[in-house]
Amino acid sequence: MRELYAAALWAAVSVLVIAGAAQADSRMVYDTPHGELVVEYRDQDHIRFRLPEGNFLLITGGEGYALNRDDGGWMAVSARQIRAMVQANGKGEQVRLTPLGEHETVAGIRGERFRVEVGDDWTNEWRDDGVVVLSDDARVRASGQALKRMAELFGNVDDAAAFSDVSGVEISRYGLVVTDDMRLSSVSGERLGDHTFQLPPNVRHQDLPTPAAGSVGGQQREAGDRGWLARQMEGAQSEAQSEVERETQREIRRGVRDSVRGVFGR
Repeated sequence: MRELYAAALWAAVSVLVIAGAAQADSRMVYDTPHGELVVEYRDQDHIRFRLPEGNFLLITGGEGYALNRDDGGWMAVSARQIRAMVQANGKGEQVRLTPLGEHETVAGIRGERFRVEVGDDWTNEWRDDGVVVLSDDARVRASGQALKRMAELFGNVDDAAAFSDVSGVEISRYGLVVTDDMRLSSVSGERLGDHTFQLPPNVRHQDLPTPAAGSVGGQQREAGDRGWLARQMEGAQSEAQSEVERETQREIRRGVRDSVRGVFGR
């Protein structure tokens, strides 16, 4: 009986340890030209991006939201609406990574340098798009998982698409360390409060204005470092029915743009 009790107790402790490990939180801070970008991760359904301009991208309970704040409090736009806008434009360029056989240590994390190329596998036409540093260190791996999950819910928003559709590397094994515009400054595994992954109190849910038929797919892609979603939302402003809607679009555009700006140097 004593042995049976000891075995049961050990099994219970093991379950608790495994459950605790599964719920381990990660917090990664990146320096960018626009301020700090913070990625907070618990699991695939609980992720928060704190953006340099004070806005957020949030995944809570498996649902995604873009959040911005005005004098009246927090406003949220669902990832489903943003994804619908992204999908209307179709598939963008492919991304492939090639290891350079070089390593770099940043904020105590040892990473590997990769050449980034964008283009089209069918025509085998590719162009050089810079170098990134990725790491398979478990402490930062959550950043790659977070970007991949964001791409799934919000759509393949420019640079985030690199974490959902990339060749040459098993990207799910890696986290982000350095790009042209982002550099890891700190990482921690401290437990984050549950409120971190909840919608703010008294949040207002805002619908995006619906563009006129045919206006989304027909817009021309522009050069520059602005994301596709930013350009689409600028175009959609002409369809807005009120100044409130237009201002909401501008805030969401800034937030989504900043969250993925500089990833993979695009």
